Amino acid sequence: MRLSLAQRFNLYVGGIVLLGLAVLLVYDYDSERRLVRGMGLAEAERLSDIVFDQLHTSMKLGGGRGENRAIIERLNAVKGIEKIRVIHGRALNSQFGVEADEQPLDEADMSALAGNKVSRIERLPDGNNAIRLTAPVFARKDCLGCHRATVGEVIGAISIKISLTELEAAKAAHSKNFILWGGGLFLITTISVFVMVGRRLLEPLERLKESARAIASGNLHHRAGIDTGDEIEDLGKALDDMASSLLRTSSQLADARETYAAFVRMAVDAIVLINIETKRFVDANPAATEITGYSREELLMLTPDAIYPHEKLDEYGEAFDRWVYDGKGYLRDAVISRRDSSRVPVEIAASALELNGERYMLEIWRDISERKGFGETIKRYVAELENTVRERTSELNVSLLELESAYKKLKDSEQKLIQSAKMSSLGEMGAGIAHELNSPIAGILTITELLLNRSSPDDRNYLLLEKMKDAAVRSKYIILDMMTYARQAKEGFKPFFLNEAINATLFLFISEIKNSSIEIIKNFQTDLPRVCGSQGRIMEVMLNMIKNARDAIGGNGKIFISTSTVTEAAGTFAVAEIRDTGHGIPDEVMDKIFDPFFTTKEKGGGMNMGLGLSISNSIVKEHGGRIDVQSALGEGACFRVYLPVDKEKDRES
Repeated sequence: MRLSLAQRFNLYVGGIVLLGLAVLLVYDYDSERRLVRGMGLAEAERLSDIVFDQLHTSMKLGGGRGENRAIIERLNAVKGIEKIRVIHGRALNSQFGVEADEQPLDEADMSALAGNKVSRIERLPDGNNAIRLTAPVFARKDCLGCHRATVGEVIGAISIKISLTELEAAKAAHSKNFILWGGGLFLITTISVFVMVGRRLLEPLERLKESARAIASGNLHHRAGIDTGDEIEDLGKALDDMASSLLRTSSQLADARETYAAFVRMAVDAIVLINIETKRFVDANPAATEITGYSREELLMLTPDAIYPHEKLDEYGEAFDRWVYDGKGYLRDAVISRRDSSRVPVEIAASALELNGERYMLEIWRDISERKGFGETIKRYVAELENTVRERTSELNVSLLELESAYKKLKDSEQKLIQSAKMSSLGEMGAGIAHELNSPIAGILTITELLLNRSSPDDRNYLLLEKMKDAAVRSKYIILDMMTYARQAKEGFKPFFLNEAINATLFLFISEIKNSSIEIIKNFQTDLPRVCGSQGRIMEVMLNMIKNARDAIGGNGKIFISTSTVTEAAGTFAVAEIRDTGHGIPDEVMDKIFDPFFTTKEKGGGMNMGLGLSISNSIVKEHGGRIDVQSALGEGACFRVYLPVDKEKDRES
C-alpha cells in the first residue's frame, strides 16, 4: 500500500513519540520499583537499629528474656511490620539453651550468623510484596558482662520483614497518573503535528507539485509563488528560477534550431541523415535534392542502396560499418547515381550521432566533378615533382652516409651496454659463489675452533691454527661484504652508518692495493648521524670513487678519506670526502665527467667504459643527495658525496 508523505510523516512522528513514551514508562516503572525497594530496605535498616538498641538497653537495665520478647511483640504489632525475629547464635545457645523459635530457619538466617547482612523481596500470603532484612549482631565490649563471647563475635541476628503494600500502592497511583498525563500529551502532540504538517508542509508541497507538473507539461510561465519563510520557500524560489532559466534556454534553443536549420538549408554540400538501424534517409537538405535529382519526399522513401551504383555498394557498406564502429570517417572517390541515371563523383564525410535514443549517421557529400577536370594538370605537376624528387635523391645519398656513420656509433654504444649487462650478470654470479663459499668456510671455522680448544697454547701448531682461524674469519667477512654489495638492487632503503659502509668498501678494496705503494688515510667523524638508503648501492659509489682515486695516482700516492656533517638550507647531510694526490681533472672535461661512456682512461678489456661516475651520480641522486667535484691540474681531485641524514633516527638521537 502506497502511503502519502503526510501519512508517512505522521506515522514516523507518532511512532517516535510512542517509542519515547514507552521508554519513559519502562524507566519510570523500573525506577519506582528500585525506589520502593530502596525505601523498604532503608526502613528495615532503621528498624533493625531500633530493635538492637532497645534490646541492648533492656539487657543493660537488667531485663531478662521476658522483657526482650515483650519488646519484639510490641514492634510486631506496628502496622507495616510483618515479622521481627531474634536469632540466637552458637554462643547464646550454649549459654542459655536452645529455643525453637529463635533458631535459624533458612539460608538468609545462616548467612547472617556468618556475619553477612542479607536483604531480599518476599511474597506475602495476601499476594503483596515485603522486604526482609537479616542483619548479624556482633558482641561489643559492654556485652561481655552478660554473654560469654569475644568482642566482634557474631552472637546472633535480627530478621525484620516489612510490608511494601503502601509503597507499591503509591507507586501504582503514580504510574496511573503518569500514563494518563503521558497519553494526553501524546494525543495533543499528535494533533498539533497533524495540523502543523498540513499547513506548513503539505499545502506548500502540493503547490510545488502543481508547479512541477505545469513545467513538465511545457507551461514554463507557471510560478509556485510560495511564501513560507523557510526551506520550502527556498525550494519554491529555486523551482521558479529553474522555470525562468528553462524558458530562456528553450527560447535560445529555438533560435539556435532556426539558425542551424538555415545553415543546413544554405549549405553548398549535400547533407543527409540516415537511421543506422533501418538504413533509411530521415532528413536531407536542398543541396542533397539538387545533387540526386530527387525531391525531399522521394529521397526520404529511399535507402542508400538506391543511389549508389551496384559496383560501389560493397565499398560503401564496408565504409559505413567502419563509420559506425569508429564514430566518424571519410570515403573518397565515391559515386552518386542521380534520378536520371547520370553519375556524380563525390567525397563523403560521415559522423555517427544519437538523437532521442536513436542512432543516426550524418553524411556530407561534396561534389568533386570540377576537381576531376584538373586531372591532367595534376599529372603534369606529378611529373615535375618526380624530377624534383630525383634531384633531392642525390642530396639524400649524402645524408644517408651521415646516418650510416651515426648508426655505427649507435651500435658501438649498444655493445657497451651489452658489456655492462654482462658485468652485472658476473656480479650476480659472484654473489652466488660467495653464498656457496659460506658453508665450507663455516665448516673450517668450526673445525679450527674445535682444534684450538683441544690444543694447548704451548703446542707448536696452536699459532698456525690461530692464523688459520683469522684467515677464515677474514674470508667470511669479505664474503659478507661482497654479498651486501651484490644485493644492492634488491634491498630496500633503511638507516645505516656511512662510516660502516666506507669501512666495508675498504675491506673489499684492500686486497687490490696490498702490493702497491698506495697509502689510505682515514679521518672519520665518530658521531656521524645515520643516513637512509641502500648500503650496497652506497658501497658501489664509494668503491667507484676509491678506484678512480687509485687510477689517478697511478698506484703510488695517498688517498684521503674523511666524513663530516654539514647543515645547509636544504637540510643536514652526512658528507664523505675522497681526495687523491694525482694529476687532477682538466677544466675542458670537468662538465663531462658524469656523462655516460665518457672517460679519460684508456678504453679496453670491457672495464673502462665510462659508466662509473654516471652510475654513482644516479645512485646518489636517487638517495636525495649530490656529488661535488673540485680539482686543479697537478693538485689532485676531491669528490664529496652528500647524503641526507635520516631525520627520524636523527630526532631519536
